[in-house]
Amino acid sequence: MNRKQRRARDKQIKKSKSKSTDMEQKLGLFDLMPNECLICHETFDKTNKEMVKSWNVVVREQQRSVKVYCPTCWDNAQKILKQLGVSPDEGQIK
Repeated sequence: MNRKQRRARDKQIKKSKSKSTDMEQKLGLFDLMPNECLICHETFDKTNKEMVKSWNVVVREQQRSVKVYCPTCWDNAQKILKQLGVSPDEGQIK
């Protein structure tokens, strides 16, 4: 194996490691997900499909925080924001 081949192999190995670390970071946030609603403390079952589809999860990657809200608390928060005249999407990056 000559120098050019070794460099190409090392470059490819380095690229594959960076991809896996990015995925590991995203999966690491999954471990931070709480098992209850942030407001009313109703339990959240990650294995229940209906619960996963209906509940809202807010992820802040830079602050490394994950928050879970049940549908009733989420709806109440949306109503309060409407009453205050604040857009629910305000402050989000799209």
